[in-house]
Amino acid sequence: MRPPRWPAAAFGLSAVTYSSWLLAPWLNPELGLTTGLASDLAASDQPWHNLFRFGDVVAGGLVVFGSARMLLGGRRDRRRWRRLGRAERAAWLFAALFGVATICDGSLTALPCAPSIDPGCAAPLAGGVLSAVSDPHTITSGLAVIGGLGSIAAFWAASRDGSTDRTWAAGLTVGAVAINLGLLVELLRTDTGVEEAVWQRLELLNLAGWLIYAAVRSQQPPRRSA
Repeated sequence: MRPPRWPAAAFGLSAVTYSSWLLAPWLNPELGLTTGLASDLAASDQPWHNLFRFGDVVAGGLVVFGSARMLLGGRRDRRRWRRLGRAERAAWLFAALFGVATICDGSLTALPCAPSIDPGCAAPLAGGVLSAVSDPHTITSGLAVIGGLGSIAAFWAASRDGSTDRTWAAGLTVGAVAINLGLLVELLRTDTGVEEAVWQRLELLNLAGWLIYAAVRSQQPPRRSA
């Protein structure tokens, strides 16, 4: 049975809306591409913040709907959940987690101000690790990263040895781990700046690449094992 094409369109469009931060040099030059984290663009005191929030909410919603279809099937494929292997099932579940967390990032937990350009706005990491892990925006952003990284790794595990899918999934996995380690080091430093912004933008590009990869995988039949 040929998979429906709309999940692929949903994941592909989510990659586009999730990359709304690329508009920053034109819509908010003060932040641009190398100043602060992309979350600052959606802060309430920033110009065009509703557009950037809308991009995250739409991207997350599309991923949730696409993942639900890949997990549960449709009218003609009601047993899809049972036909999925554990690794591929985990990949779509992690993708759904990314979607829900990204929706929250752009709505419920969006920043009230931009710490990178507002001296009076305290950054989540300014109060130490305990303050950061209890910050709602930090939590949802962390869950989004976990969802994306977990999905990438699970797709790799579900791919056949020597296949093109496995090669691409392996590249995305290695890239995601390296980028997030680099970003973590920069976030824990006290003098974060351009390097922090660059690492995070690389992370966002990696996640956008994963969404495109998910679009391609959504058009392939379920796999019970690697």
